Order: sequence, then structure tokens, then C-alpha cells
Amino acid sequence: METLGPPYLLIATPALRDPNFVETVVLMGHHDEQGALGWVINRLHERPARETLGAAHRERIHAETPLHVGGPVPTDALLALFHGAVDGVESTELAPGLSLSRSADILPPLFSRAPGSGLVRGRLVFGYAGWGPGQLEREMLEGAWLALPNDQDLAFAARVDDLWQRCFERLGINPVLLTSPSGRKH
Repeated sequence: METLGPPYLLIATPALRDPNFVETVVLMGHHDEQGALGWVINRLHERPARETLGAAHRERIHAETPLHVGGPVPTDALLALFHGAVDGVESTELAPGLSLSRSADILPPLFSRAPGSGLVRGRLVFGYAGWGPGQLEREMLEGAWLALPNDQDLAFAARVDDLWQRCFERLGINPVLLTSPSGRKH
């Protein structure tokens, strides 16, 4: 099965019943024969990011900056996913146009303005989603996921409450009409 090269968006279909992934959109940063890695981008933590940061960093971000639940696998650090590069900040380019940083120095350049200002092209996340070798390909063959080529407007959209539906619209698919491999509608 041929897959898109990261970054791309992975869209959960109605066939996927795992509560960790129901109606999720995952920004994929790695996918090869060794496995796949991504971050759920349309699930928000119950508290804004500012409330989860230590006192030394709270004032470095806008009060309304959301914190995303990146997936069911916990991490020990807050991660910033962002488009492009930020000068003077330690980061890793995961895929063309998608970088990751654990450095607190990323906070002011990306998250000091209000979400939706059009200037923020990043997400703060805790946790991630990972798949072992061949696992994601099997799940895609079973109809659990659809892939959407990288779309920065969707990947870094300020509004995430209807992101799952907007991804299906971009694909030209009504998710209500999807059927499982057995032919049952969901």
C-alpha cells in the first residue's frame, strides 16, 4: 500500500471506534516501514496551555493559547509543532515544512499572539499517536483512516471544533455515507 509522505493529515473514519481517535485529525510527522508518528490536532486539553506551564513561562504565551491532546501516548514535555523554521530556536524538521521543538524559546515567536490572529502557525501538544511497523497500513486497509495531503490551512487552523468535518469536505466525502469493508454503513 502506497502512503503519502509526511507531513499529511490522517482522518479517522466513522468505522474507527477507539475512543482515543473517534473523529480525530492527526498531523503525521513520520511514516515509513519502521512505523508512524503523529499528533491529534483537533482535541483540546481541558485547560489552556498557559495554565499548564511553569510560572517562568506563563507570560511568554497568550492567555488563550490552546493546549492540544496530541494522542494517547504520554510525553514528559510540552511540544510545539509548527510550520517552517524559527530563527535561533532549537528545533527538528520532521518533514518538509513541519518542525518540532521542546525549547521554551519557541513560545514567544509562535504563541504570544491571540489564536486566530493569522500569525500563529503552530500547535502546543502533550502526547502523541504512534503505530508500529505495518500497523497504520493495516488500519487504513480496514477503513479506519483516510489520508489528506498536507494542507497548512487545516493543519494549523485556529478553530478545531469542526476540523474533522472540514477535512472530509476537502476530500469531497460525506462521512455519513462511508461504509466499512463489510459493507455496513456507520
